[in-house]
Amino acid sequence: MDLTKSMLNLTVGGSTGVLWLLLGLSVVSLAIAIDKALTFYRYRFNLDRFVAEIEPFLQQGDWPQIISRCEQESGLEARMLLAALREISRSKEKVQHIMEGERLRVELYLGKRLGFLGTLGANAPFIGLFGTVLGIIHAFKDLALAEGGGGPAVMAGIAEALVATAVGLLVAIPAVVLYNFFHRRLQVVQERSRILEQLLLARLDEEAGTAGISIPDTEYFKSFRKAGRLV
Repeated sequence: MDLTKSMLNLTVGGSTGVLWLLLGLSVVSLAIAIDKALTFYRYRFNLDRFVAEIEPFLQQGDWPQIISRCEQESGLEARMLLAALREISRSKEKVQHIMEGERLRVELYLGKRLGFLGTLGANAPFIGLFGTVLGIIHAFKDLALAEGGGGPAVMAGIAEALVATAVGLLVAIPAVVLYNFFHRRLQVVQERSRILEQLLLARLDEEAGTAGISIPDTEYFKSFRKAGRLV
């Protein structure tokens, strides 16, 4: 009983503390969303234009010109390609490993703090529900202490407690939407880097005499070019 009374005393504030917690979490999620939006905007990249500009140099094997064009580009996809081009004198396998390593590094960079949005979207409703439970417990405690006419006060307390659940959903829904949006943008960056990797590797194959394909007309390239437009 003593333990029960001690726990009951913790509900004195009802759902107020939970509401403040949800408000704080929503501010953090908004700050993360703004930071991610600015990051993706800063590193925006036009795949079709970039490929059209480097294709003639690829056909000629003019690596210095491609490197120069990559250095002018702000997109992370071009920077990943640049890392591989700087090691173009190595074997094809080495170039692949470099591109993959750069892709993982970019994924870690762009995915930083995205987990917070996903976790908040999944758990904010439960936090709100916890606040509602605390509020209801507090309301019934007030009813037990009231000598008469406590019904309306209890109903008002329950109504206030339900606000916590509503706020929890209000915080969770945008967090889930933002998480899915930025995660999709991250995937687009990764797929674009794979397009550039395939273009580079195909050209290396041509130089080695192991392939004679026309890079821009391959079905593989066209399918990923379409994916690259999903901005």
